[in-house]
Amino acid sequence: MAPISPRRSEWVACRGRSLYGPDPGPKYKPVNLTTEKEEHWKKWIGLYNEKMLSKGNFLDLYVYGYDSPEAYAIEKDGKMYYAFFADQKVPFSGDVELRGLKPGNYHVVDYAEGKDLGAVQASDGKIPKLKAEFRDHLLLEVSAQ
Repeated sequence: MAPISPRRSEWVACRGRSLYGPDPGPKYKPVNLTTEKEEHWKKWIGLYNEKMLSKGNFLDLYVYGYDSPEAYAIEKDGKMYYAFFADQKVPFSGDVELRGLKPGNYHVVDYAEGKDLGAVQASDGKIPKLKAEFRDHLLLEVSAQ
């Protein structure tokens, strides 16, 4: 096997699973992998791998452009997952509707931030609401108590 040239070995330097190389200059700064960006990606890829919501059942409970904040719901393994999105510049403050829950008591967790948000109760004919304040997104896992 041929030895790796010194120039190439700089570029192929590995740290964990990430590839780092010499600074490519200001043109590529927005896409250059930094330690901060690596931590960001680890968090979101870890959540994706943990929840695997792509294997869940997407529920058409919200209307894009009509419901505010923008919202989506997925059912997976007996739990409901909700994603709410707001403008990054203007935080959302108000009630979010947790549509699609059967009557009963539920525990709510912001799974992206690891925060326990308490409990809600669903009953026939009444959509449970949760007071929320967030900027950009709110990702909820709702499970029966």
